[in-house]
Amino acid sequence: MASETDTIYALATPPGKSAIAVIRISGDRAANVPGAFDAKCPEPGRFSLQTLVDGTGAVIDQALLLFMAAPHSSTGEDVVEIHCHGGVAVTQTLLGSLSGLAGLRLAVAGEFTHRMFHNGKTDLLGVEGLADIIEADTGRQLEQAWSQMRGALRDPVTRWRQATIKIAAELEAIIDFPDEEIPASVVASIDEGVDALIAEISDCLDDNRVGERVRDGVQVTILGPVNAGKSTLLNRIANRPAAIVSGEAGTTRDLVSVSLDVGGVPVTLIDTAGIRQNVGAVETEGISRALAAAGEADHTIIVVDGSRDDWQQDYAALTGSAGGEHFLVVNKTDRGITGTPPDNALLMSLADDRGFDGFLDQLSTRIMQVNSAQNSAIITRARHRQALEATLHGLEAGLRGNLKQAPELVAEEFRSAAAALGRITGEIDTEDLLDVIFSSFCIGK
Repeated sequence: MASETDTIYALATPPGKSAIAVIRISGDRAANVPGAFDAKCPEPGRFSLQTLVDGTGAVIDQALLLFMAAPHSSTGEDVVEIHCHGGVAVTQTLLGSLSGLAGLRLAVAGEFTHRMFHNGKTDLLGVEGLADIIEADTGRQLEQAWSQMRGALRDPVTRWRQATIKIAAELEAIIDFPDEEIPASVVASIDEGVDALIAEISDCLDDNRVGERVRDGVQVTILGPVNAGKSTLLNRIANRPAAIVSGEAGTTRDLVSVSLDVGGVPVTLIDTAGIRQNVGAVETEGISRALAAAGEADHTIIVVDGSRDDWQQDYAALTGSAGGEHFLVVNKTDRGITGTPPDNALLMSLADDRGFDGFLDQLSTRIMQVNSAQNSAIITRARHRQALEATLHGLEAGLRGNLKQAPELVAEEFRSAAAALGRITGEIDTEDLLDVIFSSFCIGK
């Protein structure tokens, strides 16, 4: 990240033509920018409609200017926003003029939010929540992002960290008087407090990765032998001809995916090559990719042709390749079913849509399992989970330690637990995270 003392500017709205574009300027020189266009800087917190001209006096645009004085702005610095018409010529002329002003430079990706963090306007969870709001594709993702912004994880983490620090402080006080025996009541109090923390954090971690799966989406792979109806099922779910359907075996050679919104959870549905033996090199590669996709899936739909004599053998052979949870669809029931399907099988005939509504209900039920967190704390990223696991490790190690003989070692375990919690909100050890987090933002954010 470049110098924090520079005044930065960027287009905060998508490039290209639009009704309105917004250019943001943040830093000590921001209030001087309107003067460069022969305009006046508005009063703090006020909009002002003004005509902007270039160095020759030619009109560039009539725009709304907004000034927010430090520290009462999103970045904590002086901020000016130019709300101009969104034509390419207007925005490029304004940006070109800004590039020629002394002390101003174009912001790098996420730099406005980076300054927001460094100036205490938000913490790392707030930054991540903001990124998730921008990236949200479904209403459920948006709801979860706002929950994170409002403290769904921050509040419990802050409380857990304060409790852990308090326990460590009690031990530090004991260490200062090594000749005195630790009262049994103090030991019991510490053990009780640590047990409560372990129970709460363990409960938070035991969430079926709800927040991560809602944020990142769920992958559902369709797996089965050739000509079982996998591509037909994909097209029927997507309600469009996304995959080629043919009576010729081996038509699907590569992965075909479609994106769906199931109850607010983003779902990637993947059709795969049919599984069979003794095929050429290209189809063999397709089958390899099919099995890999099934192994990585959150849910696998195994589709078989119920009219074939060997469908039960096909199903048995494929269950070991299905990652996550799987369920069986016995298709082509209009031709009759050979053998007795298991009780949990879904019977279907895609030729006449028989059983399709029941299949959709089953699919939605399985996906919607990740759509309702049982805990108030929401883990949305791997780093949150890793930090909480490190916290749990420190607390459990401290609880196992000999409090009477080595209280300093126990205190160190509790300090490490508190440090792990601090990394979630960014109170400590954040520099190695900043570039990764902020680089996901656009230039104007």
